[in-house]
Amino acid sequence: MTSASVATPPQRSRPQLGRKFAMLWSASSISAVGDGMRDSSLPLLALTVSDSPKAVSLVAVSGSLPWLLMALFGGVVADRFDRRRLMWTIDIGRAVIVLGFAGWVFLATPPLAALAVLAFVLGCGETVFVNAATSAIPDVVRPDQLDAANGRLQGGLLVGRMAGPLVGTTLFALAAGSPFTVDGISFALAAALVFATGRSTAPRPHTGRPVFTEIREGVRWLYQHKQLRLVATLSALAGGASALGITMLALLVTRTLDAPTWAYGAVLASGVVGGTAASTLAGRLGQRMGRRARIALSFVLMGSALLLMGLSPSVVLVAVLFAVGNFGVVTWNVQAISLRQQIVPKELLGRVNSCYLMLTRIGMLVGAALSGWIGSAVNVRTPLVISGVLLLAALLALPRMGNLEPAPAPADDRAAAEPVEQPAD
Repeated sequence: MTSASVATPPQRSRPQLGRKFAMLWSASSISAVGDGMRDSSLPLLALTVSDSPKAVSLVAVSGSLPWLLMALFGGVVADRFDRRRLMWTIDIGRAVIVLGFAGWVFLATPPLAALAVLAFVLGCGETVFVNAATSAIPDVVRPDQLDAANGRLQGGLLVGRMAGPLVGTTLFALAAGSPFTVDGISFALAAALVFATGRSTAPRPHTGRPVFTEIREGVRWLYQHKQLRLVATLSALAGGASALGITMLALLVTRTLDAPTWAYGAVLASGVVGGTAASTLAGRLGQRMGRRARIALSFVLMGSALLLMGLSPSVVLVAVLFAVGNFGVVTWNVQAISLRQQIVPKELLGRVNSCYLMLTRIGMLVGAALSGWIGSAVNVRTPLVISGVLLLAALLALPRMGNLEPAPAPADDRAAAEPVEQPAD
């Protein structure tokens, strides 16, 4: 994108993104609170069924598997169907399932297998929903507003994921079925908000081609695009390195630094502050810095924060560094998402997103697994130091990215796009 295309229409200090984006943002944030409530309550419910750590692990793995098994298929679905309709349909389904499960919990204690199935089914819905949501944003905001829009979405998700567990564990202490009831209601409310935004631009006509043929098309496009292939590789590295370090954070705070349990909560809260600041400033950073500079900034902040956390003698310093690191994480997420939305053709965006997300999730799983092994073999600080070094080393790849400012879309493509609502002055 050229500077001229970005300059029109005039930017405001806080871009007005329109009614449809506001509803999508609200739906995403509400769902994030509900997800956080459910994610914190399912392990607690699993422990009422069995006090074995394997019970909690089974539920966690069941919720993660869909990202490996279903992500690519979810990309095809997101490209074949109206994306906003897909979002509210999935949320209605999730509302019915979770409310039904809540009723079961109120009447009796479900077996462990039921918890694992619930986590897996909801995870399948999440893989398609996240893909459709990411692919739907270019329909409701202008290209020059993508950084601001994605920043606000990231901020809503971050705050929701922080508030959700706090509310969920409190409700669970009152009644085990309560957090699932509220989660189901949150899905229904989110579905109503997305439904109110109307239809997306016309979906790609279904040609009857086999699903695997369409998956290969998305994989091939990502592989052949040098810039996005490198960005996807960096995302897998960033996800793996972050998981490598953050997995040991609880042990670093409570064992190595001998701080009370509440201090770990304070560290996590500081991360929300840093991430929210990044989401708020995403649009302004986009106006003042080129995309390559923003990516470099994000890796410097993430890498330096994790490296220094691994060497830190103080919980207070760890909290400050975690806030800095999360500023970098959200900044990186915004750049990666916006770049895909600007470069990938609309008819391929769902499938390319699915490849990208799957690579990131694989990196996170590998990083988390290596973290436990390295932490046991050496010490808790070592995974944090290694993760910081890896992220800083990733800066060496930036010169190979070339120009990251996409050219403006052809005039006929802009004319065909859904008009973006403009706020009244």
